[in-house]
Amino acid sequence: MKTVAEILAEELQRAGIEVVFGLPGGETVEFLDALRRQQIRFVLVHRESSAVFMAAASARLTGKTAACLTTLGPGATNAVTGVAHAHLDRAPVLAITAQSPERLVSRHTHQVVDLEALFAPITKASLALKPDGADETVRQAIALTRLGRPGPVHLRLENDDAVASAKPGAAVPGPRASSDRDSAEMQDRLQTGRDLLARSQRPLILAGLGLEPEAPYDELRELAESVRAPIIVTPKAKGAVPDDHALYAGTIGLTKTDPVYAVLDDADCIVAVGFDVVELVRPWSHPADLLWVAPWENRDPKIAAAAEFAGSMRPTLRGLLPKTSSTTDDWGEERVRSHRLEHPGLYRTETSSEPMTPQAVYRALRASLSPDTLITTDVGAHKILACLDWPALVPNRFMVSNGLSSMGYALPAAIAASLARPGEANVCTTGDAGLLMILGELNTLARLAAPVTIVVFKDNALDLIRSLQTRAGKPTFGTEFQAPDFVRIAEAHGIKACRVSDEQTCKEAVERAVSSNRPALIEAVIDPSSYPTTPKSPG
Repeated sequence: MKTVAEILAEELQRAGIEVVFGLPGGETVEFLDALRRQQIRFVLVHRESSAVFMAAASARLTGKTAACLTTLGPGATNAVTGVAHAHLDRAPVLAITAQSPERLVSRHTHQVVDLEALFAPITKASLALKPDGADETVRQAIALTRLGRPGPVHLRLENDDAVASAKPGAAVPGPRASSDRDSAEMQDRLQTGRDLLARSQRPLILAGLGLEPEAPYDELRELAESVRAPIIVTPKAKGAVPDDHALYAGTIGLTKTDPVYAVLDDADCIVAVGFDVVELVRPWSHPADLLWVAPWENRDPKIAAAAEFAGSMRPTLRGLLPKTSSTTDDWGEERVRSHRLEHPGLYRTETSSEPMTPQAVYRALRASLSPDTLITTDVGAHKILACLDWPALVPNRFMVSNGLSSMGYALPAAIAASLARPGEANVCTTGDAGLLMILGELNTLARLAAPVTIVVFKDNALDLIRSLQTRAGKPTFGTEFQAPDFVRIAEAHGIKACRVSDEQTCKEAVERAVSSNRPALIEAVIDPSSYPTTPKSPG
């Protein structure tokens, strides 16, 4: 009979999981060997949270559940930040950890942590994998990651059980998503939505992270163009429409005063497509009628909606197309045009060139990269700038931790992207503080020889927090440090690296790095004073 570890590996393969990210321990040896025999790739990382970040990024790009592995005790606790990211960024991840044998817990506490209690608040379920019905437990865990609103499921495996013979479980019918699309009640809701859009003078579309993996981008644009509705996206939906589309108004969810709120506040009807308030810094509050169109139900928290459509978004968006439109002449493209004139973003005129502004770095990147190059951004002042102003031109090519907003995300995500999109260039933008958190993954990058170009913004500070201190009239304290020589550190790992301090040199460095199709690091020395979050001096 097959062991539980073998069954787990087989079920992962059956689910289409081709790679597991992780950091193993002595208690995971049996499962690790089962992965090897099942020819499932294992990517060794150097921090457990990185493994979960990688799995979440892989899931986002492949549209499938992804998996990661840690040992028990500190291995599991180190993974918590990554699992919380998967929870709040709605990523279907199977997080597998070891656990101490139950038979010893009453008299043995070494590395023992109540993992079910630890993971319960940040997962859809925390399940023990036992010999009885092991196959069905794994199938249900994988299915649960994608049921309704996606999220992580924790699977814990004791070493004793890993080597035990698995006993087949009775097949349990999985929950099915109900569909009433053709029902009279559904048609009534669609008519309600069409009527609202037909009489709306200032309709607007708000698109969020739930657009993937269905990717109803054509239908979203068709609806927007039919009623001349400006389109606002949350950070994880950047590129849902190209930033140069005449109806693209901007990104929301970075600060409580994002510029595009000026457009949102004027709307009298909102179509929320794949929207999730978890991406917003400012609590949701808008008096306009709202149509909820998402793969999952409107809940946690429930927001006021005139009509709700949970399920496949494509037919709903087509069904909402009204036959007439009342959109005013000063709305749509005209409102977007006037907004862009007020907020030119990256392309505003600057008076100094060295050291670079962060805007100059992003301009150099956009000028050097193809439209479909994937870019990941870490958390910090540069994240706010990138989310607001980076010109995203292709869907699902801008990746960020936004629901949790965790530092240390960008490099693991870029590495995972290189595996999900073999042969394609990827760019990781990160701050010096964020890169310091996960320097060990430079070794992972070098070992995989992944085509990832790291651009690290070096300003020797936690600038976002330092700016808050300045804004509050407090002295700088605990937010500055001396960043190391990242060029030498990268070179020690066999990664080509250089330092730049002006826009033209940065552009040339990016072009060389990306064309090499190898790992590279660019240390960009910047002046952080032009970040949107930096308090401006009077006058």
